[in-house]
Amino acid sequence: MSDLSVSILQTGTVGVDCAVPNRGVSKNPLAYIGLFRSRKNHIVIPVKCFLIRHPSGKALLIDTGWDSAVREHPLKAITFPMWVASKPVLPKGQAVDEQLQALSLAPSDLYGVIMTHMDIDHDSGLRLVKSAPKIWVSPQEIKALHSPQARYVKKPYKDITLTPIVWTGSYGPSHHSWDVFNDGSVIVFLTPGHSEGSLCIKVQKGSRFVLIVGDSGYNEDSWERLNLPGPVYSKTDVLTTLSWIQMQRQSPDCLAVLCAHDPSEKTKPQTIIL
Repeated sequence: MSDLSVSILQTGTVGVDCAVPNRGVSKNPLAYIGLFRSRKNHIVIPVKCFLIRHPSGKALLIDTGWDSAVREHPLKAITFPMWVASKPVLPKGQAVDEQLQALSLAPSDLYGVIMTHMDIDHDSGLRLVKSAPKIWVSPQEIKALHSPQARYVKKPYKDITLTPIVWTGSYGPSHHSWDVFNDGSVIVFLTPGHSEGSLCIKVQKGSRFVLIVGDSGYNEDSWERLNLPGPVYSKTDVLTTLSWIQMQRQSPDCLAVLCAHDPSEKTKPQTIIL
C-alpha cells in the first residue's frame, strides 16, 4: 500500500489576455479573447495537469495539457481561432506523456483520465494518453461538445472514446458526484459555470483534503474575491461554484485548492501527500 497523493504537473504555459482569469479588469465582455487589445494586457500563465495516486497503486490523471505538436505547428495543432486567444508554449520534457514516462508510467498503466472540461488547453494532449483504459468526461460536457459553442475544438477528441461519468452521489454545489474508488478518497463532482459540464475533484484522507478545480477558479482571488473568469457558460453557476470553493477553503483541513492556471509559488509542481 502506498500513500494517497496529488502531484502537480506543469505542461507548459499559455499566453492570454489578463481578462481570462478576471473579466472584471475590462468593461468589454469579450476582452478575454484578446482581439484588438494592447500587448500590455497580455499575461503568461501555467497549464497544469494533476496525477492522483491511490493507496491501491492506481493512478488517475486529471486533464492532459498541451499536445506536443504545439511545439512546431501551434496553429495547426489548436486551430487559428484558438491560437488568437491562447498562445501555447510547451518546453521539451513537459508534455504529459513525457512527464508520465519520467515517473515510470505509461498511459496504459493509468486507472484512467478524468477531464475537468474540454477546452483546448486541457484536452489538446488527449492523443498522448489515448491508450489509457478510460477517459471520463461529465455527461453535461459531452452534451456541450455537440452544441454550436465556438469554444470546443473537435480535433483533440475526434478519434478518442470519451466515457460519460455516471453520477451516483449528491456531493458538491450541484449535487452530482461520483466516488471513483468507492472509499471516499476521490470524489468527482459537477461544478458548472466555466463550462456547461465542468467538474472538480476532492481528494481526501481522514479529514484532510485537496480540491482540484480545473478552471472553476484561476487563483486565490477567484474564490476570495469572487472574480468571474472571462470565458463563462453561466455567471450564476460560476458564482455558486466559487462561493462553494470559498467555503471549503476556509476549513483548516483543506490543504490546497489546485487550479489549472494558478501562477502562485504555493502551487508550483510538487507532490502533496495526504
